[in-house]
Amino acid sequence: MKKTTLTFFLFCVFCLPLLVFSQEKASTVVEKCATDKFNAQQLAQFPNMMGSPAFEAMVQERINNTDFSKTSMAVVTIPLVVHVLHNGEAEGVGANISDAQVLSQITVMNQDFRRMAGTPGYNTNAVGADVEVEFELAKQTEDGCPTDGINRVNICQDGVSSFAEMDSYKTQTIWDSSRYMNMWSSKYVGALGGILGFAQFPGGNPTTDGVSANYTTFGSSDYDTNNDFALNAPYDKGRTMTHEVGHYLGLYHTFQGGCNGVGDEVSDTPPVAAPNYGCPTGIDSCNNGTLDMVENYMDYTDDLCMNIYTIDQKARVTAVITGPRSGLVAGTNNALTVPSPVTNDASATIENLNVNSCGADFTPEVRVYNYGTTTMTSATLTYDVDVAGTQVYNWTGSLAEGQSEVVTLPTVTSTGGEHTFNTVISNPNGATDARACNDVSEACLTLTSIVDAITVELTIVPDNYGSETTWSLTDGSNNVVYSGGPYADNDSTPIVETFNVNNECYTFVIYDQYNDGICCNYGNGSYELKTDAASGGAIIFTGGSFASSETTKFSVNSLSTDDFAKSNTISLYPNPTQNVLNIKVANTNALPDGFKIYNMLGQLVKEATINSINDLKVNTASYSNGMYFIKINKDNNSVTLPFIKK
Repeated sequence: MKKTTLTFFLFCVFCLPLLVFSQEKASTVVEKCATDKFNAQQLAQFPNMMGSPAFEAMVQERINNTDFSKTSMAVVTIPLVVHVLHNGEAEGVGANISDAQVLSQITVMNQDFRRMAGTPGYNTNAVGADVEVEFELAKQTEDGCPTDGINRVNICQDGVSSFAEMDSYKTQTIWDSSRYMNMWSSKYVGALGGILGFAQFPGGNPTTDGVSANYTTFGSSDYDTNNDFALNAPYDKGRTMTHEVGHYLGLYHTFQGGCNGVGDEVSDTPPVAAPNYGCPTGIDSCNNGTLDMVENYMDYTDDLCMNIYTIDQKARVTAVITGPRSGLVAGTNNALTVPSPVTNDASATIENLNVNSCGADFTPEVRVYNYGTTTMTSATLTYDVDVAGTQVYNWTGSLAEGQSEVVTLPTVTSTGGEHTFNTVISNPNGATDARACNDVSEACLTLTSIVDAITVELTIVPDNYGSETTWSLTDGSNNVVYSGGPYADNDSTPIVETFNVNNECYTFVIYDQYNDGICCNYGNGSYELKTDAASGGAIIFTGGSFASSETTKFSVNSLSTDDFAKSNTISLYPNPTQNVLNIKVANTNALPDGFKIYNMLGQLVKEATINSINDLKVNTASYSNGMYFIKINKDNNSVTLPFIKK
C-alpha cells in the first residue's frame, strides 16, 4: 500500500479512520473496531507508542535489518490470560461465558495466525503468510500459583459509557502486561457505542494493555457442540479477536487513511478507500485496477470471509514481537511453566452467589481446589460480608491433586445495597498452605433494600440539562408502572412523584442521555427515593453522580389483598377486653378499609372507616358483657374474628 511522509502520519492514522467509520457501505454498518479511537487518547500520554513517527521508524529499522528470505522463522508462543468480566451470572450464562467458548477463541487465533491447513484460517493467496505466532493460556499466575489462564471477575456493574470506565475495569484485573497478553471478554465493550472490540497498540499504558471484545463476539460457533455459546452472527467465528490481536502486534487497518493517506505501512495489501462489510467480491474501492483484499483480517468484512495475513504484515508482527513486545517471549517469562509441586495447596474461588432477587440474602457457592500432591480431606473456609461478621465453615471430603468441588455455604443475610463477599481457605489437611497466593477470593454483590411502605416518593432536582433526564420504575414482572422525563433545561425546581406500591420487588432506573449523570459537571442535580411519611420517610437511595444510568432495587413489605384474607395476619388484643380492643395487622402500612361489629344476635353494633393507625383502637367500654364478632374488610376481602367483652 502507498506510503507517505511520517509528518502527515499522526493526523491520518487517528483522524481519517474516524471519518471513514461514518460512511455507510451497507444497510447496516457496524463500527467493528474502536482501536483507533482508543489509542488516539493514549498517544498524548505516550508519544512514542505505535502511531508516532518514532515507533514507525523503529519498526522499519527492525524490518530492514531482519532477513526475511528464509521461508520459516522460529515459532513464537505468547502466554495469555482471558479475563471474563461479568455481573454475577452463573458460569456459562450471559457475559460469564463458558470455558469452552473461551477455548474456541484460542483455537481460532492459532488457526488464523498459523495459516493452518484444513481450517478456515488457511488460504492459497500468493502473499498469504504463516505468521508463526501461537497462543497458549497461562499455567502460572503473576505470583507463582497454578492457573488455567481464565480469570473470572464479577465487576458488579451494569455498563460503561467511556473508555475511561472500561480502563478502570482493566486496571483492576490486568496481569503483568510485559509477561502476559491480556484478553478481556465482557458486555462492557458493546456499551461503548455497539463496537465489537478494540486493542491497545504497542508502547501504550502498561496498566491497560491488551485486547478486548464483546462477549458475543468472543469465540467461535464452529465449536459450540452444546449450542450454548453467547455469539451473534455474522461475527461469531472468532475473527474479532484475530483482528484485535493484529492491532496488538503492530498492524493497522487495511483501509487506514483511505486511498491517498498513509496506509497501513504494508506493501502487499492494496489500498482500500473505506471499510468493507459483508462478503463483497470484485471491489476496487480506489479505482486503481487493484481489488480490495476483503479477506484480510484487518478489514471489517464478516468473519466467514476473513482468512489472510500477508507476508509484509508478518514482517511488522515479527518486528514488534522481537522489539517492544519481546517480554512476552523472553526466556525469563515463566507464564507457561507449571509451578513446582507442593504437598499441601488449597485454593478457593467464588463460583456463584445465588443472590435473592427480591431480598437481602444470598447463598454463596465456593469452588474448593486441591493443587497439592497429597489428597486433601479437610480445609477451613472463613467468609464475611464487607470484612465484618466472619463465619467459619469446616470442609471435609476427598480431593486428589488437580480435583475440585463446589461447596454451598449457609445462606448469608445482610442489608440492601452494594457489598463485597470475601472468602479465605486455609489449613489443608490441618497443615500450613504452601501457597497463599490462591487462598483469597472476593466478589461484589448488590442486595435488594427491603422497606415497609404504602407509597414511595421520588424527588428529582435536575441539573442544567433536564432534557437529558428520564426514569422508569418497573415491577417484579418487568412491567413499567411509572416513568417520567425529560424535563426543562436550566430549571432546578424539584420534581416530586409518588408511587403506589404493593408487596413485591421494584427496580428504579434513572437515565442521562449525555452519559454524565445529573451531578456535578453541569449543575448540582440529585434524586432521592424514600418511603411515605406514615412509614417513617425512610431513605431508600440518594444519588446523582453516575454515567448513562443508575439502578436501584427495593422490595416492599405491604399487606396485599391476598395476604389480608389470611386470618393469621390479623389479631385482636386484649381478648377478652374491657375498655379498648386493638386490631393488630401484620403491616400497619397497609391499613384495612374499615370494620363492622356484630353481637350474638347478628345485630350491627358499630361501623367505622379506618383512616389511620389510631382507628385500629375500638372503644368497647359501653358494650354489654358477652361475645361479639368484628368483620374487618379491605377491598373485596374480609376477615371475621370473635372477641369477648367482660
